[in-house]
Amino acid sequence: MIHTLHAQSNEITIPFAELDLLSHLTSEFEPKLFQQKIERLHQLDPGHPLPGIAKAYAFFHEQNFSAARRQLEQARAETGDHVRAHLLLGLMSEVENFQHEAERHFLDALSLFPEEPSVHRHLAVHYHEREFFGEAASHALQYLKKIGPGGEGTLMTIDMMQSMPGHDEHVLESLYALLFEIPEHHHDMVFHAIAANNAEMRYELFHQALDGEPDEATVFRLDSMLSLMVEHSMWAAVYDQTKDRMYRSVFNTICRDLTYRHAGIRSIPLYLTIRSRYFMRRLLHRP
Repeated sequence: MIHTLHAQSNEITIPFAELDLLSHLTSEFEPKLFQQKIERLHQLDPGHPLPGIAKAYAFFHEQNFSAARRQLEQARAETGDHVRAHLLLGLMSEVENFQHEAERHFLDALSLFPEEPSVHRHLAVHYHEREFFGEAASHALQYLKKIGPGGEGTLMTIDMMQSMPGHDEHVLESLYALLFEIPEHHHDMVFHAIAANNAEMRYELFHQALDGEPDEATVFRLDSMLSLMVEHSMWAAVYDQTKDRMYRSVFNTICRDLTYRHAGIRSIPLYLTIRSRYFMRRLLHRP
């Protein structure tokens, strides 16, 4: 095989410029930098549809929706369609509280660009806001399937699944297992705090639904939920870098109150074990 591509090849520079501009569509808006990204991609590929669509996003950030819609119409007539045009139309309809219209724009995007992961992400958030939790979870799972295991996508899927009545605990456990495999989360206090909070919500909901004394299987399930909650709370405390050491305080409360409330006198060995593990991890951890 003969090497035909180099660092300045269009096959390298154009996709990079496109990705760079896409990342600025939804990040904190800086007009001057945003315009530079638009001009860079247009210079590399004058017929690319994204620069014209991106100009409409600039109007969107200024809350000038009429100008944004005119720019979208003009850009699509000149350089063709792009998934971000439909997503922007949906976002503007959401802001204007035309939810059915927003849904139609998002579904149009899905129909025209079925392989685009971001469409599922927008639909998941849209349906979740409208409390269509099953639909939200379905699109969150499709999003995760297309982008692969990752922090943002997996946490979003967990939130969507948890909102759905009668959700499957085994699915949630599997999603948490995916998160454990992502190295950057191992030392992320916010990730562990979110995971602990999600586990606590599930524990409380399940505990409130109990009728009478729990049997052995139910106690085992409660133990598993509590264990997951305490585990994540412990790691959030170990990696706590907040000014007031908030996560350490939360961990102390969970250890002291929740374990005893759940397990009574039999929680004492568990409590001592958890505290011992916590202090060992604190000694071993170096920020």
